[in-house]
Amino acid sequence: MWSDSESKIDYLNFSEIGESITDIIVTPELLPISIGVFGDWGAGKSTILELTKATIETENTNFIHIRFDAWLFQGYDDARAAILETIAKALVKETEKNPTLKEKAQSLYKRVNKFRAIGMLADVGSTLAGLPSFGVFGKLLGTAQDAYDAESEEEQSKELKDLSKDLKAANKESKNLIKAKEKKSPPQEILAFRKEFESLVKELDKTIVVYVDNLDRCTPINAIHTLEAIRLFLFLSKTAFIVAADEEMIRSAVREYHKGASERHQTDYLDKLIQVPVNVPKPGILEIRAYLYMLVSSNFGLSASNLDKLRLTLENSLRNSWKEPPVKYSELLDLLTDVSNEDKSNLEASFEPVDRMATILATSPQINGNPRIVKRLLNVIKMRKKLLLDEK
Repeated sequence: MWSDSESKIDYLNFSEIGESITDIIVTPELLPISIGVFGDWGAGKSTILELTKATIETENTNFIHIRFDAWLFQGYDDARAAILETIAKALVKETEKNPTLKEKAQSLYKRVNKFRAIGMLADVGSTLAGLPSFGVFGKLLGTAQDAYDAESEEEQSKELKDLSKDLKAANKESKNLIKAKEKKSPPQEILAFRKEFESLVKELDKTIVVYVDNLDRCTPINAIHTLEAIRLFLFLSKTAFIVAADEEMIRSAVREYHKGASERHQTDYLDKLIQVPVNVPKPGILEIRAYLYMLVSSNFGLSASNLDKLRLTLENSLRNSWKEPPVKYSELLDLLTDVSNEDKSNLEASFEPVDRMATILATSPQINGNPRIVKRLLNVIKMRKKLLLDEK
């Protein structure tokens, strides 16, 4: 079986895209910048993020890499606060050995709680206005329901005591929030956050690269909230955001979030947020062919050195496909070392149908060369074959 997660190894010649993005990010004159990696679900966006990070790390160590999985926090936290906290936490960790900078990073982290508090206050206002709320009141109502469903009186008593504590804490925090708001408004907090972040990054003297992934899997409101939070960092020195997203999904989210948004508004939203769009190319027959060879080889138990030989040969073949015929599988088998003749023969049998499969998978309108769909299809075939053999 093959894992469905993103790969740190290039099977589709996506490293060229990663290298192009790296060239932009390591050029100080081009910072700050926001880059969008656009493609359909399963097209390989996450892999491109991983390859970009790996390429930057080999060229320059003066970078702080922060990965934010938007889907991971959905339903558990406000998307805007979650990305701010992820960035702030990374900076606290980065400044661990410098007490002065650590104090500044911790101050930045505390500001995130203020943003979260402002959101909580909005929940209070929404509830009073009769609007649905999914913040602190959603949590408390959930606790109340848990208490009602408890199996014993003792459990009910404990749940209700916890509920009472939560209500008292919420009441106390709401009072504190109102006082805090009188001292500094949300716009002032945002400006203070930006100023403090920029000052810290300047003293760190490192470039912050934030990789935002899995927006495809988020609800429209979470996707938009994540993108809105990124705006806090736009145009701040020594920062780069790489956002992996499905363009059509973002347009749909804008349409859903901003009711009545025109088509121009949907397009302008991304154009204003993303400075450099990078489209993931659709794999052709040769790319899917190379991908299949590598998937088969990786599942065959070959050594890391043999797999690397195959990958580099296939990558070189793809890069020169405009002037050279594609590498043959017999040439790939000749590269292998410390492999028995029997194992080579078995691998050859697995390689033999790849050319026919590549054409079907790359041109089928249902699959359309999508790497994730290809991998899932192979997993289903492998699983069914195993079940059939077990039945016999």
